[in-house]
Amino acid sequence: MGVNFRVDMALAKAGIEAAPLAGDNARARKDFRGYSPMGAEPVYRMSFTVGGLFLHEARDLARAWFTCRNWGQVRKQVPDNLFVGTGRPDSARRMRNEVIRRISRLEEAELSHLAECGMTDARALVWIATCREYRVLADFARETLQDRYRGFGEPVRPVDFDRLLDDLGLTHPEVANLAESTRKRLRSVAFRMMREAELIDAAGRVQTLHLGASLLELLRRRPGPGLDCIPGAG
Repeated sequence: MGVNFRVDMALAKAGIEAAPLAGDNARARKDFRGYSPMGAEPVYRMSFTVGGLFLHEARDLARAWFTCRNWGQVRKQVPDNLFVGTGRPDSARRMRNEVIRRISRLEEAELSHLAECGMTDARALVWIATCREYRVLADFARETLQDRYRGFGEPVRPVDFDRLLDDLGLTHPEVANLAESTRKRLRSVAFRMMREAELIDAAGRVQTLHLGASLLELLRRRPGPGLDCIPGAG
């Protein structure tokens, strides 16, 4: 049993989340949450039903992490007004926890870049973090966004997302059993995030992000969802 596993277990028993690890230890972790035992197919998590990319909030939370390097402490320290316009305090907490789940998928060097970089790199990193958290978004980016970008194809349409869910539902009951209302919310939020990340325009035309050299170098070091989720950047 490795040291990092024992540390994570001790933190879990204490109710504290382990901070993201840098380097090879972080790369050894699974690309996606929801892995099943015995080599089974990963379960698709489909809980991104509210909000959008949360770009500015993600940057603020990344900066907060470097004050304590512990997501449990960040949850306690984040100001109540970070998620403005969310209504009730429990809604703000849910959104805060959702953003933390996403950006905790970033390695320490990526988090550091997110805290300091310009908006284009930030959009890319928050989108990539979200793709690492939600495999269905990574699938859509790799299979549909990249294909339309390379082929100068037609705009991305909501029906393209529906088609992906239909295909996944053939082998993944957690996708097949989604209510129609949930599918509609997932589709709406997915397209909102892609627009906010500036991966598609208002008409659904796919566009790329011109990333800085330092971010390109960071992302090329890491396997799994990364540059392949940014059309034209791989």
